[in-house]
Amino acid sequence: MEQCMRTRNGTLVYSYTNPHLHSFSLCMYVKAGSMYESEEENGITHFFEHAVIRNVDRLMDGGLYPLLDRLGLSLGGATYKEFVQFSISGAVKHWKEAVDIFLRLMEPLCLSEEELSIERKRVKAEIRECDKKKSLEARTEQAVWKGTSLKFPITGSKKKLDRIGVKKLAAFREKFLSAENLFFYVTGQCDENGLSYFVERLEQYPLFNGSPRRENLAPRPEQFFIRTGIPVIAKGEETEVSISFDVDTSRYSNAMLCLFFDMLFTGDYCPVYQELSEKTGYIYSYDDQFERYKNIGSLQLCYQVAPGKLLKAFEKTMDIFLDLKKKTGTLEYVRAIYLDNAELALDDDNDFNWNRAYDCHILDEAYPDLEAKKQAFKEVTEEDMAKMAREIFRTKNLTVVIKGNKKLIPERKIRKQMKRLG
Repeated sequence: MEQCMRTRNGTLVYSYTNPHLHSFSLCMYVKAGSMYESEEENGITHFFEHAVIRNVDRLMDGGLYPLLDRLGLSLGGATYKEFVQFSISGAVKHWKEAVDIFLRLMEPLCLSEEELSIERKRVKAEIRECDKKKSLEARTEQAVWKGTSLKFPITGSKKKLDRIGVKKLAAFREKFLSAENLFFYVTGQCDENGLSYFVERLEQYPLFNGSPRRENLAPRPEQFFIRTGIPVIAKGEETEVSISFDVDTSRYSNAMLCLFFDMLFTGDYCPVYQELSEKTGYIYSYDDQFERYKNIGSLQLCYQVAPGKLLKAFEKTMDIFLDLKKKTGTLEYVRAIYLDNAELALDDDNDFNWNRAYDCHILDEAYPDLEAKKQAFKEVTEEDMAKMAREIFRTKNLTVVIKGNKKLIPERKIRKQMKRLG
């Protein structure tokens, strides 16, 4: 069962430990990211994530990475649109060393402008290597989240990075290390003494107060739930399709949303794989995503298809959505991971840590333990799935982006297929 304690410096430490593992995972989660950034400061959260890890190495006189390798520890960070995760993991015998290293993330920045310039180059290289300005993903984000901060890239831009120096990052640190907007999570093997050691060390670091609590509420685009039914057509070398549905996530439980997503996209027997790949060969694989916040979200499907098969594949895709609106979708093939296999989640302390933190303390779903989560997933019915399909699969919720040779894209026929959803 999950345990929770509030430290004297005002933050929360959660733990869901497993004495049968030989490893631990210690993470810090901060409610920050491009969703909370202005256009001018876009990318500062991701840059700060990079800078603070370099700062730890600077505080240790360049000794961070030799020590991590010698102890077999793994330290990393990841920035998402609505939160940042820092993590350290390894063998239980090195818990105290890991704690001491990890908490140096809380210390003031001591980087010189020259040192920061090196990290800036690394982030620019990341932007270059993952450049997606003209990608299907970028086009979709621009169309779905138009007019809001969610259209911003997590990494920012090269020009904006040049305007972020040590002073700006130091000022940003006071927002970032807000007691209201960060928490810690411990999974894997860690006993009471280990937790006490961590809390005692954490309480030596001051946190900042005054930042308002962030509730994971996404800014709502003007076109949400009133889409035009007109596809976005973009030039591209390959023919790629992105299909997104606006979702009012506040209407459904976490269990309903997870099962709905899985019913569509997960496993070899799901309708998207069966109808678009296995039975027809229109596509080989696809990418699916549920960009989800507490109030709204976007359910997305992307695939590449031969130009001559575009219309047939798109028509078959619309058939899948229509079928789910007309008849009850089955949950028989998607419950196992949440019921029969629920305890398997405990075997991967890193993955378990991320999922517990995200479900319970980013999205604020109340699952005190695995049994409570299993019960929530048991209570979802196939009638719930059918009702959701009728509410979600509508033309007014639908955004379609197609890249390819514009002369070969039958826009009118695509538009006609989109309108079939009603």
